[in-house]
Amino acid sequence: MDVEREIQDLKRRVGDLEGAINVLAGQFGSLQPELVGFKEATRGRFDTLDDVLGRIGSRLDTVNTQVWSLRDDFPVLMAEAMRKSRRDLD
Repeated sequence: MDVEREIQDLKRRVGDLEGAINVLAGQFGSLQPELVGFKEATRGRFDTLDDVLGRIGSRLDTVNTQVWSLRDDFPVLMAEAMRKSRRDLD
């Protein structure tokens, strides 16, 4: 068994691994700013979505209030309409 040759082979393999790690580290380094930009864009869209959903919720609350108000006023409105239609028929 040639020990020197084995050592040289191990050094070469370690060098190959270090090179691959350096390439990957460089790629991750260039990817990181893009991820930060993506994070900011996503945050902006979710903030906009939160605003829109808040306005929709507010409108639904208004509609709900108006429907309940109509529920309370409907019998009176119907009674007045019935009285008016009876008067018009007489």
